[in-house]
Amino acid sequence: MEQARMYRISLLLIVVFMVAGILLCIFCLLGLRDAPIVLLLLFIFSIFTIGYSIYLWRKRNEGKGFYWDDEGIVIDLKGNKIYWDEIEDIQYFKSSSASFSKSTVIYPHYTNHEQIRIRHKKWMPKTAHSIDWILIEKPK
Repeated sequence: MEQARMYRISLLLIVVFMVAGILLCIFCLLGLRDAPIVLLLLFIFSIFTIGYSIYLWRKRNEGKGFYWDDEGIVIDLKGNKIYWDEIEDIQYFKSSSASFSKSTVIYPHYTNHEQIRIRHKKWMPKTAHSIDWILIEKPK
């Protein structure tokens, strides 16, 4: 099985999430007396933002990413794969409203939804799997 190029997690995205989370956290701590309820919600959001950046950093260091090989396409950072014989269509999607929202959407054949759900240990089957290009470093 020959693996094609590994598309790693974008370092820029990790830094943006980390900086945004830290700035929100500092902002919340400085203005705590003004509006405590709103700032508490922003503080919780900043903790989630920092946590997500740490999660992405760990996955990048573990060598996780998106790639394809002779068997199929890896669709998430857990290493879940959709096999070539299960795929009905692969489409490129670009939003007209946001220039940064590009993605590759993989549509498995409807007869394979249940077996993919079981293999990926999900509760509900998905009709399409999206790989967002904003997550990928140097997408092509």
